[in-house]
Amino acid sequence: MFCLLFWSFFCAPGLLLALSLQSLCVSGRAQWVLRDSGVFEYTWKELSVWLEHLDNTKEDKKEAVIQFLERILLKLVTNPYPYTDKAADLVQEASVLQVNMFKQDSDNISIPISHIDDVLDMVDVLIEGSDGLDEEIGFTLNEDMIIQTFPFSAVVPAALEARNILLLQTENGTGVTEAAVEYLVAVFTDLLHSQREPLALCLMFQLYDKDLQSLKVSKYPQLYQFNQYYKLWIPQQSQELVWVGNAQTSLCKEPAMALESVFTILLRKAYERGSNTLLEDDIQTKLRDLASQLPPEQLLLGVKHVLLYLKSTVESFGSLSKTFGPHLVDLYVDLLNSLLCRGNQVELDNQQKREDHQTESDLFMDEQSLITEESSNDKTLEDTLLLIFRHPTLESWFLALEQRSLPQHSLNPITVKLLSACLNSGVLKLLKTGAPMLQSMDHKHVLSKYFEAITKSVLKELEAVGKDRRQVSPKKSHQLEALEELHIYMTAAQLKEITLTMLRLPEMSLTTQKSEKCPRKGKQLSFYGQILVQLLTESYQRQPQRGELLLSTEHIKALGILMSASASEDLEKVFLQALQSEPVLAHAVSVEVHVHCLNQRSETSLAIVGMLIKHCRTHLLQFELWCLSSASGKYLRKNMESFLPLINVYLQCRDQYDFTRPSTVVSAVTPVLRKALWKELCGVFQDTEALHETTVKLQVLSKLLPSSESKGLRNLIEQLPAALEKAENNESWTVADAISRMLENSEELHSWRRRLLSACLKGLVVMYNSSKDESKPEAERSMLLRLEELLCFVEEVDPDDWYSLVKTGLKYRYRDEAFLKVLNIAIQLLYKTESSLSQSLVKLSKLHMMVTQHSLFLSAILRSREEDCTNIQTREALVDILLTVVKLSPSLCESSHLAVLLGAYGATLSTVDQKILLLLQLYEKNNQSLINSRILLWGPAAVEHHKTCKSLGKSLWQQPSMEEILCLLDREKMMKTILSFPQHRRLLSSQVLWFRLDESVRSLDDFYDPRFLLQLFSELTRPECVVACHKFVEVNALGLTVAALSSYDSNMRAAAYFVLASFRSHLEGARFREKSQLLYLLDAVQNGIRQPNLRFTFSLTLYIARVAQQILKPEEHMYIKVNRFLLSHQYLDLRKVPGFFQLFYSFDFEYKTEREWILRFLGEGLRDKHCYELYDYQRIFQVILSFFNSPLCDEGSQSHILEILQNAANVTRAAYELIQDHSLLTWILHILEKRFLENKLLNKIISLLHTLWLTNLGDKREVKNQSQENRKFLPIQLVNEFLYVLITLIKHIRTNLDLAKLTQFFSTLNSVLEYRAIVVKAFKEMSRFTVNDSVLSNKEILLLLHKWSIIEKDLQLQEDVQTLAQKYQIKELLTLLLPVTQAASNGGQPRVRKFGYDSTADLEVSELEKCRDHLNSVFAHWEPVFPMLPAKHRGEPLKSADLVDETVSLTCASTYVVTKWLMKSMAEHSLNMQNVSLTLRWLQNCILPHPVAVQEILRDETLRNNIFKFYTQICEASRGTAGLFKELCLFSSIMLHLMDAQGLNNNGFHELVKKLCLSAMMEEDANKKAVCVFLTSVYIGDIWLGAQEPDMLITHVKLICNSTDDKLNDDVLETHKQGEETITPLCKTLYLATLGH
Repeated sequence: MFCLLFWSFFCAPGLLLALSLQSLCVSGRAQWVLRDSGVFEYTWKELSVWLEHLDNTKEDKKEAVIQFLERILLKLVTNPYPYTDKAADLVQEASVLQVNMFKQDSDNISIPISHIDDVLDMVDVLIEGSDGLDEEIGFTLNEDMIIQTFPFSAVVPAALEARNILLLQTENGTGVTEAAVEYLVAVFTDLLHSQREPLALCLMFQLYDKDLQSLKVSKYPQLYQFNQYYKLWIPQQSQELVWVGNAQTSLCKEPAMALESVFTILLRKAYERGSNTLLEDDIQTKLRDLASQLPPEQLLLGVKHVLLYLKSTVESFGSLSKTFGPHLVDLYVDLLNSLLCRGNQVELDNQQKREDHQTESDLFMDEQSLITEESSNDKTLEDTLLLIFRHPTLESWFLALEQRSLPQHSLNPITVKLLSACLNSGVLKLLKTGAPMLQSMDHKHVLSKYFEAITKSVLKELEAVGKDRRQVSPKKSHQLEALEELHIYMTAAQLKEITLTMLRLPEMSLTTQKSEKCPRKGKQLSFYGQILVQLLTESYQRQPQRGELLLSTEHIKALGILMSASASEDLEKVFLQALQSEPVLAHAVSVEVHVHCLNQRSETSLAIVGMLIKHCRTHLLQFELWCLSSASGKYLRKNMESFLPLINVYLQCRDQYDFTRPSTVVSAVTPVLRKALWKELCGVFQDTEALHETTVKLQVLSKLLPSSESKGLRNLIEQLPAALEKAENNESWTVADAISRMLENSEELHSWRRRLLSACLKGLVVMYNSSKDESKPEAERSMLLRLEELLCFVEEVDPDDWYSLVKTGLKYRYRDEAFLKVLNIAIQLLYKTESSLSQSLVKLSKLHMMVTQHSLFLSAILRSREEDCTNIQTREALVDILLTVVKLSPSLCESSHLAVLLGAYGATLSTVDQKILLLLQLYEKNNQSLINSRILLWGPAAVEHHKTCKSLGKSLWQQPSMEEILCLLDREKMMKTILSFPQHRRLLSSQVLWFRLDESVRSLDDFYDPRFLLQLFSELTRPECVVACHKFVEVNALGLTVAALSSYDSNMRAAAYFVLASFRSHLEGARFREKSQLLYLLDAVQNGIRQPNLRFTFSLTLYIARVAQQILKPEEHMYIKVNRFLLSHQYLDLRKVPGFFQLFYSFDFEYKTEREWILRFLGEGLRDKHCYELYDYQRIFQVILSFFNSPLCDEGSQSHILEILQNAANVTRAAYELIQDHSLLTWILHILEKRFLENKLLNKIISLLHTLWLTNLGDKREVKNQSQENRKFLPIQLVNEFLYVLITLIKHIRTNLDLAKLTQFFSTLNSVLEYRAIVVKAFKEMSRFTVNDSVLSNKEILLLLHKWSIIEKDLQLQEDVQTLAQKYQIKELLTLLLPVTQAASNGGQPRVRKFGYDSTADLEVSELEKCRDHLNSVFAHWEPVFPMLPAKHRGEPLKSADLVDETVSLTCASTYVVTKWLMKSMAEHSLNMQNVSLTLRWLQNCILPHPVAVQEILRDETLRNNIFKFYTQICEASRGTAGLFKELCLFSSIMLHLMDAQGLNNNGFHELVKKLCLSAMMEEDANKKAVCVFLTSVYIGDIWLGAQEPDMLITHVKLICNSTDDKLNDDVLETHKQGEETITPLCKTLYLATLGH
């Protein structure tokens, strides 16, 4: 069998052989057979060596080798145990020999299992997961242990035995013997090179070679040479002489070393000759060249070969000279590095081939395609990296001396130090090469031991440096070099540990004195400081940690001190990056750092100050006091360009937090800044270029304006309008707006606005003339909005300016919608009254002519077959202008305009078409009738008709026929109009009607306007006209006319009755096949009408329209059913749905078609309460609800039934009665109890529940200024039913649901919970009895969290919920988690939405944000129920061990997870103020009363950080005195409670601050409340971030007290006395506490 197998694979030609070999090595049939035989159970990689050399054997010797191998394998498969025992004995002997060499106890080092076959049996049990055997054996069989236990297969001793038998039986030698010996020597050489510990294999070779002592070695010189080679790894005391007498005959003087062309052969021969040969220059050069060109299939063997020599050199390092030893190590490391680079090059080449192959699209796979396919699974580079970096020699010696954990050795200390230095340098070189490759493969874990070594050794060095400054070496250590080179690949936790340890070093360790050659004296960063900067930069460039702060208060303070001492620009950048990433750290930065940055004056240092004053009020005060110092004014004037961005930031923050500083300080800073900068700032109007610096100057200038009486402001008012007229100075309007605010209550305001209006008009003209192609749309939009605002105030313009704007604007911006809209508003304002001003302006007739005679007028206003959104908006703006002008001047109406207006008209309900229709009505009122002109076409057809008439003349002019006119109507669009008929549209209205679009409706362009069509039909059906009756019915004109009978407008219905009467008279004289059926239909309708101008139910009008269409389709099945129903009735019963029971309960073969027809009609026909009453009268809802769950109801019918219910849910009466009388919620609940629901069905159910709730809720939400007794509430039972159904629906939520439907679900659940809380609260106030106040159990909350974690792809939340479910065995969750776990274990990745830069992605993000807000509110309505715990002694802490009750544990754990998610959601997303209040009340009422929950929450550092970030956000949001101070007071009290629970109250200020917070909650004065809350927040910011004392609070208090004592001028003393009532006395109280402290 084996012989046939080898022949089939190794005697095949060409490509088949190569592919067969690949299959054998990886997953071929031969490998399967041989591995299953047990021969290569744990050494299957050895199989490739045997097979590759078999493939390389010459063809004439291949048969002999195959027969030899067959004998070996048959013997092994028959009885492997003697050979496995032999291998195991030699492995044990080798381990004992190694122990004796190192003089250690053999029990500690030997392998405790003596027989490989015993291990084979045990491994199977280990793999099955038995715990007991792990302890019994003492180790688990990992990859390293397999290599040690099974260094080679049992084939080796079997082959050696067979070789000996063959050699001894045929002493004279034959071709078979020579082939076998040559093959075995080649295989054994490669096996030897593949060994990690070669001693056992070498002992095996020596053992069997002893049996050949009688053999004449001269016949087989390769045996002798191999014997001499493998003895190099056998200790001298264990070597045995073989071929004693024959050895001398074989030995002869070796010739000079020949340079082989094969890498492994050259390396082996050089190694055999000794280190002198290896270190020859030409040998080293040749080896490096061969390594860089090594074939891919030899790469792994080459790496193992070099590693073996490197290991041997390290072990024998003591016997080498101090020169040769390091050079040999360097050579082997260089070779490994070259092989790594070669492997990477091979991988890149294969990748390029795969990419090139993917671009081709051949039908059949050629040879190259097969090879490319195989190369895609090649893992040569990955295996190479694993071989090198998992090698024990490299792992154990890397930085071992620095860690004081050296591996076993017998070297003296000097040699150890030399070897360690060589290996450290070499391994670092390999790491620099290999780390990027492993990172690209996502296999950085391979280097984890090296990174741990770097971390440990660096920490040891830093510890030593921290204890003794003299430990600092002037030269970088190996570990620091490694850290500097490899820190970008290390984990965030390792970097953080090293970074924080470095920050604890004394300043003198991180800085050094600058050299004398440096022009600036002072300190600079030492190499420790430079590495610290690199680590911090890398940490902040990575993805942010989950809520973790990289630096604490202590560390940011140390970083600030270091920055102040060293004046390093790189450190400044890192410090700025830290503040930008974690703004809360601004509270921990001292004011000394602030002053240092101001003195540094660099761009980065001033940006740091900007961050500080933006996020910390104390730094804001410090900056103000610095500005008030005596030398600051001159300093600012001198360095104005540098300080302008910072001053701009200050001025933006100045008025937002004015209650945090004395008003005297705030008011004193502005004059200082104005005095220093005013002159230079006013010169900004001379600049012609619009640079960023100019913008900043203008922003600063606008905030430094003096009083209205000052000379400076007068000069500015004089020169500003001229600057505003320039096109480049659009930013100057910032200053103009500021001046307008300054003159708010002045009499000069009106004249100033007139000048601004004139400047705005001239500026727009300049802008249009300078950029004729609208190159600055944003600047133009802002100018136009400003013009509109000024016109509303002033309402008068200079005639010349106005004419210039109109002329230039129409010339260059005729298609600009924004310009046209502002032009329309201006016309309305300027021409609304007959005045001298309007008379002096350009005449309306001329303006009308300028608009309508423009070269772009026709292309802009006429409808085209395909037009974009921009053209529609332009047309609407033009129509608005024409409408305004015609209203103001009716005399402008001319009949020649009608053709153009009709060409622009589309007869739809779109806004622009409604406006054109109003314009046409104005023309008719001014005696320009369409009927008199006989122009009955519209759109492009009207334009074509007008062209024809104009070119052919009146003599050939013919009126279009009715059929030609009706052809303009789209039949499908007409049916859409019927289905969504605007029942509230008035026939004689003079206003544009706005419609609320349905979800399925994209645009009102999809619907015709019945106002126009009914008047058109009345004209077309006049008695003297020829009417195309068939066409009238075919295009649904008859259906639309009938649908108008359901209108609420009596005039609309009257017009429809008139058209129907006219049509019937024409129908009697018509000739076509369906005439009689149509007449019968109209007669039946007419016979059912009992009173004049009767309003039909919409359902009936739709039925008539459907039937009229069906009459024209005799080929369809419904034709017979409809006609049969008509023939059986003389009149149409207006109180019933025609033919419902006959069609729904039909027993024809086409019963599905009939049922679908009637169900579809019922869904489309339900529009209002009258339709609902019509259905309910016939018990239709009972029928369809009971039929839904029938086995006869298919998916299509279910979908139609849900559509009927959805439409009914929009009707108030229907929504209530369906729940009360038909138990609709119970019916939905029955559907939800199914195991699985299709997405389509689930979406419809969610929509139905959402609509039912909103319709029932109506206007019953909380109304202000209304007593609870007078309010109407939904029954609490109904609210609870809704809640129960929604909770049941949670289990069906999944990721592939439509996001809009998910939003509906979460919003409905939130609304129900909110309303329920309102009802329960009202009932309690009215002393009504309520039961079951608590809603949402722990399991339901966890289920909701689990569903959201899947929707948002929140892996951390999934893990938290899964842990809880498994810990408490929550069956509902475990059944849902099982598929997720299985998918993850199978490598399945969850489907992640790819958010791109398109509108769909933006919509998804916005929907997720809505869902998150609703979910926040839902969780805030959950009240966790904690059963009563046994009483504790006062002061005794609560521990997890005390939580005996599982219910308490589950509640506590659920509360922790919910709080964690809530805080993360609040901290990472924009604030929703309603949710903020709900969340804070939830924390106060549901968390703080339970110490167990509080302790559980405070254990999590990430959660604590998110709580503080949330608190900081609230502080930032409360900028004015009327901000969020109510919420901030509540949050501050919560934070103080949490600080008490953490024990952070061991300072002298805590009780004072608690009193402040309490007074803030009770205080009615808004200003005092703001000050109390602010001081409390500063204290909380200090202590929460880890400070032992409230340093920032103390600093703020001292700054305020010092400023009020000695920094005040006499002219502001009175203001100071007024400000004494707010922050100053409170700070003085705290200041006394600081003195006492």
